[in-house]
Amino acid sequence: MDQKKSLTLQGISGLNFLFILNAAAMIGVSIYLTTHFYEVLYPTQLGGSSTLCNLSTFFNCDAATYSKISNIAGIPISFFGIIVGLLFLFSSLMPSPALEKTSSAISKYNFIGCIVLFIFSLVSLGSLCPFCTLYYVLSGIAAFLLWKHGMNSWTPDLKLTGMWGTLLIIGSFFMYQNTKSKEDYSSKMSASVIEQFKRLPSMGDPDVESPYKIHMATPNFSEAPIRITVFSDFQCPFCKVVADQMPELIRRYPKQVSVQYIFYPLDAKCNSSVTSRMHPFACDAAALAACDEKKFLSVHDEIFANQDKLSDGKLSEIAKQHGLVGCLNNTSVTNKVIEGINQGTIYNLKSTPTIIINGKKIEGTIPNRQFFAIFDHILSEK
Repeated sequence: MDQKKSLTLQGISGLNFLFILNAAAMIGVSIYLTTHFYEVLYPTQLGGSSTLCNLSTFFNCDAATYSKISNIAGIPISFFGIIVGLLFLFSSLMPSPALEKTSSAISKYNFIGCIVLFIFSLVSLGSLCPFCTLYYVLSGIAAFLLWKHGMNSWTPDLKLTGMWGTLLIIGSFFMYQNTKSKEDYSSKMSASVIEQFKRLPSMGDPDVESPYKIHMATPNFSEAPIRITVFSDFQCPFCKVVADQMPELIRRYPKQVSVQYIFYPLDAKCNSSVTSRMHPFACDAAALAACDEKKFLSVHDEIFANQDKLSDGKLSEIAKQHGLVGCLNNTSVTNKVIEGINQGTIYNLKSTPTIIINGKKIEGTIPNRQFFAIFDHILSEK
């Protein structure tokens, strides 16, 4: 160990200030990831977790959260990032040779762990968690600063290691208890949901497979272990909730779940089962999405993203954006929408969203955790 160098013992220098900011960022990122862990695995509201960390199918936090590396005995690994960040912060704000020596050693082992997790994410998960990756970068910066400008040590101070180890154990105990209580509550709720699902009458899948797919786990819809049909209206607020939920369900069960979409606008303009124009832009929005099967998913996402702004002008704008100008007020396209509406008569549809899971009808939506319970039940029976 080089005793002459020190990053923290010379007062608040430029490098030490950078180290402080870096440590604070590590704590902030770790707190976000810990919160995200509980939001995803133990949701308390419809719509699942925050999308801040879910940028795309490759750059998203949920794949890592659902994986076996997300926690150790129910303790999210991001909690350990909080402890490491606090150690680095304390070593700058309350400097001592023992603290810097310990921080130097821990920074190396922490960064090695980050490299392992990074490789695992790429190879095993086929994705990267943006905030996890940010933590890896911050860990690399901390390790570099301590190696290049601080006490370069691989051996932590034993006394301080014991103190921080005790803090880690106490914190881990409370995190474990928190996870256990959420797990117990979730298990009770899941058992109830499964029993209710089992009692639902089996009405079968729609007679005609919809050409409008949100995700396909198998070449044919009928072959998927879990088959979801969504009857939806683009102006229905809870339909948007379901649309927001689907990516998370698909991320967790990419090879088991197939999802097809069937238009059911609550608008008398195209739906003879409706007596009023409750949602005056729903039929036109459905026609726009139905026009080109290849562009369906991107148009579907665009319309729901602008649900609160829907108007004739907004629909025309979306049509131009996707090269679908001739689709509005097109009889042949409207007939495609009506074909889907007719499928709804099989299930005596009264509202949207209505979700058919392996032939069983669920009106409205449920939290993702309850979907997971139903899916796991279906797969266990397979």
